[in-house]
Amino acid sequence: MTQGAAEGILPPSLFSEARFPVSVRTGAFLKIGVITPVIMVVDVWLAQKLFPGFDPGAQFISELGGPDAPAPLVFNIGMVLAGLAGLLAGAGFTHALEHAGGRRTVSAFAGLWVALTGLGAIFAGLFHWPDEMHRACGVGLAIQFAPLFTAWALWGLPGHKRLAQFSLGWFLGLLLVFALLTGVWNVRTGYDVGYWQRGHAFLGLLWLGIAAWTLERGWKAGLAAEPSVA
Repeated sequence: MTQGAAEGILPPSLFSEARFPVSVRTGAFLKIGVITPVIMVVDVWLAQKLFPGFDPGAQFISELGGPDAPAPLVFNIGMVLAGLAGLLAGAGFTHALEHAGGRRTVSAFAGLWVALTGLGAIFAGLFHWPDEMHRACGVGLAIQFAPLFTAWALWGLPGHKRLAQFSLGWFLGLLLVFALLTGVWNVRTGYDVGYWQRGHAFLGLLWLGIAAWTLERGWKAGLAAEPSVA
């Protein structure tokens, strides 16, 4: 069968270039990156509301999807949906950073850390606490490195100075919170570990939303400036 005949019979893939050009896909994936934190925050908030007596300080977030939770499906399904969104956001980060002039390998790693955050959420939703496989959700801590590699990819590029500096500063702040979360200087106690866990996750997700929104704006501006795209 010739290539032309095959193209006439076989339907294009869902994300083929014919249906969804790279420019459309990247912009859409970055928009998904903006709403990913909202999905996660709303999911945790709702699951906690449906769990009478839940102690957000002394208990871990994962317990919202565990056997003692009245409505574990709310948390678990929400985590899977947020995780899938995070995977797509990672792809958007990779291409947007490279298109902005960022270093290709570093841009790929920045997108990888974002995608791993989504993968961690998927593991959290599929393997319910206290399942041993639930520990795999720890890959979501990769969000710690996403701001650093984003700053590295954009450093020295005109028009991206503010995002690069913001991301580097955010990485240092996340690093401090992570250190306190793991018990450095004995600041954390057994009664507030849940708050520290939420604080680190919220800061990472907040950066993700801000960075995705900023990159999406820059992406659209860059496309508008290209004669071939116009």
